[in-house]
Amino acid sequence: MVRGAAFIEPVLLPLLAVAMTLTTVSITNHDLASIIRTPRTLVISLLLNYVILSGVILIMAQWVRNDGELWAGLVTIAAMPPATSAVPFTYMLGGDTVFSLMGVAGLYLVAIALAPTMMILFLGVDLVNPVKLFLTLLYLIVIPVTVSRLLLFKGLREAITRWQDKAVTWCYFTTIYIIVGLNRQFFFEQPDALFKVLVIAITVTFVIGQVIYFTARKSHTDQSRSISLTVMGTR
Repeated sequence: MVRGAAFIEPVLLPLLAVAMTLTTVSITNHDLASIIRTPRTLVISLLLNYVILSGVILIMAQWVRNDGELWAGLVTIAAMPPATSAVPFTYMLGGDTVFSLMGVAGLYLVAIALAPTMMILFLGVDLVNPVKLFLTLLYLIVIPVTVSRLLLFKGLREAITRWQDKAVTWCYFTTIYIIVGLNRQFFFEQPDALFKVLVIAITVTFVIGQVIYFTARKSHTDQSRSISLTVMGTR
């Protein structure tokens, strides 16, 4: 498994870019224009990711503060913007893809300044390169969205829709295989650390996710937007 994952590791970023492109084909230019005009999306995304989620991660990270590597890793996760995979996952779950796309793109721009600041504040060193964040924004959001606009312009949306779901699913199956394969040693050789990471991961993914979804539905937010808020709040 490790050898196979290492062999295909170079396709990881291209696969994420392909998944993003296929996902955003479902978003019309009118959809993009309508939500770009309001800053509310960025404000909500900022609240979910950098106030609620990052706050809980940093509080729970105190549990492993005596383990320098785990502490630094959790602080890094808290400082980072949401994964670009939030958009394809929103699409696969039937959420508001436009909302997630705008939220992710906005948070990557904010993170260029915010992420290094958080790293310096909590770790005392600057471990985040703003240039890399900008390049991630370019490679995994700007270019895929641009390519998706070209595909729409060429009238290929209907043709792509026929195999879109399967292609996105296979992209993420391969991505997860690579990530798990490359980290296999950690899973088997550090059970104590793995247990703590699992508890934190379950809390910030499922517990926070349930709270966000329940709150959204109780406030009469529609189903698709509730899903998007849940994904954005759990990365």
